[in-house]
Amino acid sequence: MLDIAVRELAGHKVRTILTALGIFIAITAIVSLGSISTGLNELVTSTTSLIGSDTIFVMKHFDFSQMGGPGGGPPTLEDMKADQVEEVISTPGVKRGVPIIARQIGGLFEVDGLDIEQKDIFGAEDLEFKEGSWPENDEKGAALGFIVAESFGVVVGDYITLNKKEVEVVGIFEEGSGAYDLVIIMPYDFADEIYETDGGATQIMLEPVDISLVEGIKETIEEDHDDLDAMTMEDALSMMEEMTVTLNIMTFGIGFVASLVAAIGIIITMYTSVLERKRQIGIMKATGAFGRTIMIQILEEALVLSVVSSILAVGISFFFVGLLNEMLLGGVNLAMITPALAIGAVMYGVILTVISSLYPARMAIKVDPIEAIREG
Repeated sequence: MLDIAVRELAGHKVRTILTALGIFIAITAIVSLGSISTGLNELVTSTTSLIGSDTIFVMKHFDFSQMGGPGGGPPTLEDMKADQVEEVISTPGVKRGVPIIARQIGGLFEVDGLDIEQKDIFGAEDLEFKEGSWPENDEKGAALGFIVAESFGVVVGDYITLNKKEVEVVGIFEEGSGAYDLVIIMPYDFADEIYETDGGATQIMLEPVDISLVEGIKETIEEDHDDLDAMTMEDALSMMEEMTVTLNIMTFGIGFVASLVAAIGIIITMYTSVLERKRQIGIMKATGAFGRTIMIQILEEALVLSVVSSILAVGISFFFVGLLNEMLLGGVNLAMITPALAIGAVMYGVILTVISSLYPARMAIKVDPIEAIREG
């Protein structure tokens, strides 16, 4: 019966194309927007596994609701003074503390100055290099993420300018290093000189003597320093999840409106198809066709329409996601289409179309054969 469904759809090309376009737009919107939240979740999860859930981050207090808000870009953090850095690192229960000077450049990239010998706490000890290597702590150089190097158009031995000072590129990370594709890592003392922080730090990463002391250390720091926040990677993960929930709600809203438009188009198409074939349906019923057979024929048309439209939508979504990463995110492969997202989108398109076709199919079942033949 699939050949009949295909023939019926092909016989009304304009109507079929317009209905398919509605499904196509709905699925493309859902997949393209959903790919951003999927990419964010993957990035946060991979970073958590590299750094470790027991590591404590300390920074000046700021409103996390600023992140991802209108105007884009992460918020600017205030630096802690040198004496406050020493006090935090001396908190009871802390095994070691690594101060980090962090700066945002270009809205996408981050400069991190830290003790290179302590890079394991930063989750960077296993990073592989495309060329070059780590700078020494007494060097005035930096290791660049692959995307950063591509953006600056530099190779090892070249120089980049940070805060009006020349910085030699001594290493470039291998492509596909996750969040580290977007960072510039340099020795703490050199970053302190460039950004004139006088021994201060934007954040401090703390390793506890024992994981059971994490909550106690966090509480001590926040009680002793009203202007500081202390959190673990799990806390940061929860905050990122709140951001992705907001993004998912936006995706749902846009997808719902697009789906509603698509559903109306499907209902109109299948309803018109039933009216045009009323005599044919009447003859089928008069010759003994069951209502179930007629319903299956109508739903098969909807199934063919939805499967083809949804698969095409997912396919073209790869192009839009690539364009999104390249044009809006500066080549950062943040948005991604996972197999689960692609399969889920196709299934959604099929379910949407089948549900929208139930009313026209029910109308077909209720057609009076005698009246349909007489009118025909």
